Amino acid sequence: NIDTQTWKLTLRENIKFSDGTTMDAKSVVDNLHHVAQENARAAFLKDAEYEIDGNTITIKTVKPRATLLSDLSDPMFAILNLNSKEDRATMPIGTGPYKVKTFTADQEILLESNANYWNGTPKLDEITVTKMLEKETAILALKNHELDAYTEMNSEGIKQLNDTDEFDIHMIPSSRVYSLYMNTETLSDVSLRKAIAKAIDKESIAKYLLDGTMTATDGPFTSDSEYALPSSDETSYNQAEAKQILESLGYIDTDGDGYVEKDGQNISLTIAYYKRLSQEAIATELQSALKKIGIHSELQLHEGTKYLENKEYDLGFYSMVTMPTGDPAYYLNALLSEGGSVNYSGYDNHAMQVLLKQLNDSYDTKERIKLVKQIEEMLLSSYSVTYIGFNNLIFATRKELKNFFPHVTDYYQITVDLELQS
Repeated sequence: NIDTQTWKLTLRENIKFSDGTTMDAKSVVDNLHHVAQENARAAFLKDAEYEIDGNTITIKTVKPRATLLSDLSDPMFAILNLNSKEDRATMPIGTGPYKVKTFTADQEILLESNANYWNGTPKLDEITVTKMLEKETAILALKNHELDAYTEMNSEGIKQLNDTDEFDIHMIPSSRVYSLYMNTETLSDVSLRKAIAKAIDKESIAKYLLDGTMTATDGPFTSDSEYALPSSDETSYNQAEAKQILESLGYIDTDGDGYVEKDGQNISLTIAYYKRLSQEAIATELQSALKKIGIHSELQLHEGTKYLENKEYDLGFYSMVTMPTGDPAYYLNALLSEGGSVNYSGYDNHAMQVLLKQLNDSYDTKERIKLVKQIEEMLLSSYSVTYIGFNNLIFATRKELKNFFPHVTDYYQITVDLELQS
């Protein structure tokens, strides 16, 4: 960066889109304009100014944006040929090793090799990416050689493949976190939210329920990150304390049915979730954990995540990659800023907005780490969101499939090196 609002980018030369047209500086600037208009997460570029000099682009943002370079590595900024007559939603023309041949909504995408790729020759002619929600169906398809790889394995799936040596299992920690939103309208008492959070035995969920396919956490960032907070008694599991908090709030089981009431009224919470990774198993375990402290709850399965946006939940599950570009500001702004794209709990705190602004304006690494930790402490003490654990990415691949590995950001699996050996 030249100063806090000015950045200079130099593009690689001789890059072509998959349709053979040249990707030049103007096409990149057009994309930045387009994404800023279409995606709320890119609003920081809405009124930015651009200067083009050959293969160099100078960007001047309206406000300081310390994370601009990491922001631009987000998949939403993938550069497309906006002049193509193809439908961008179904047939995007990009610069990757493969291009879309056919697209069938909610079913599959057929990819074919891109002869214009700049960084080598793809080793496969075609790749079919299939949507499979049911893990049992996917495991059966693997065994029947209808699939060469499956990217959302869980512990049960691993057990089912253990009886054969036809497959490789690849597992790495990811920054995709299982988070539990607490509806601050229906659960307005922060002490009640704290009691719920402390009833969740995350370590046991990770070790026993999910057989090590999740890494327990109290915060949104992995423990090896310089932004992570150390473990704290305030957020750790303590069933006895959870019961004490409920009793101090007047939640007592007066009729001996095992569930607490307050002022003669039963308490019953809705746990909303959608089928993704191990969320269903975790939601069921949460229901059991709440029962142990005397809170009745009902599970509610949804097709997608609209229940969060529509506030149709008391406790709502969501999984998200918290550091897709290596910087936490993206997630914290999306979660906590007014109008943030995943601010489903309606979190609104002036002091938090001040800290977020300081973070967004800071270019000093040490200061940014300090600010992130202050923001985390304030977030966790609000109990508007509690964190369960990080999903460990687990891929199952046929032995013949080479160079198909999970990536810590949960992206970038299909590369030019992907190969199917006979």
